[in-house]
Amino acid sequence: MNNDAAETLAIQAIAFVAGDDELLQGLLMQTGMDLNDLRAGIGHADVQRGVLEFLLSHEPFLMRLVEAIDCPPDMPAKAHVILSGGPIWQD
Repeated sequence: MNNDAAETLAIQAIAFVAGDDELLQGLLMQTGMDLNDLRAGIGHADVQRGVLEFLLSHEPFLMRLVEAIDCPPDMPAKAHVILSGGPIWQD
């Protein structure tokens, strides 16, 4: 996974959360963001990491994401590491 793939996965995660009222309300409450912040920040690593952190913090949320976007369960964590400046994986 490279930086572009990590960003793509994070944007998919944002779209997934935005389409689920329960997750969206939880994210907004946990982060203090509002919908305008989320929309404005979709392309920013801080917001992308925040959404991934939110999903990674609760396994059922994570599993709903990976099922919805059809990716391996470890990919959101890898994307989070890469967006945080960590290593790039050679899959």
